[in-house]
Amino acid sequence: MPRRSYAQYDAAARSLDVVGERWTLLIVRELAFGPRRYTDLHADLPGISTDVLAARLKELEADGVLERRTFAPSAPVRVYDLTERGRELVPVVMALASWGSPLLAEHLSTDAVRHHWYLLPLAEILRRAAGGVDGVVELHVEGSNCRLRFESWRATVVPDEAPEAVVTVSQKVADELLAGRLAWADAVADGQVAVDGSSAVATQLSVGRAP
Repeated sequence: MPRRSYAQYDAAARSLDVVGERWTLLIVRELAFGPRRYTDLHADLPGISTDVLAARLKELEADGVLERRTFAPSAPVRVYDLTERGRELVPVVMALASWGSPLLAEHLSTDAVRHHWYLLPLAEILRRAAGGVDGVVELHVEGSNCRLRFESWRATVVPDEAPEAVVTVSQKVADELLAGRLAWADAVADGQVAVDGSSAVATQLSVGRAP
């Protein structure tokens, strides 16, 4: 079945022709931290059918957003990974996650939860707390983790860069931070988050206020 198109000669409309379908940007979210197997994607996209997932992956591959390749740390397995073009969408997902954080004030009992879903929206909170101090930070939330490079105006996912600080946040505290019920500086002052490291960015995150 052909995909719908806005049929508009406009960059935003053309972008949405590619990534505007239901589930598409959530697939990008799942691949933001590295390659995933089909079964892993299906498990971490609760509610998606196998047919829809297969269709979305096929479309994204055709559009050059992701690629299938063999990943073999110990035994060859087939994985999906973002292309260079696809990785350009990660900041888009991060911006959406940051914009949507206030919508997490209510946690419904029917809501699915995965700990790695906290990482991208927390990145913007940490970037602001870093107060313009650049550096690479490893963020942990209940066993899920990612590495982020903070610059004055953005945070980017950098899986292969050595961290200058390690930040550990519990799910409970992450809920409070994202919903806006807890400020980062207060969480640090109360010992509700852990910041390890002696770098400039670690020092600034331990203060939690712009210099």
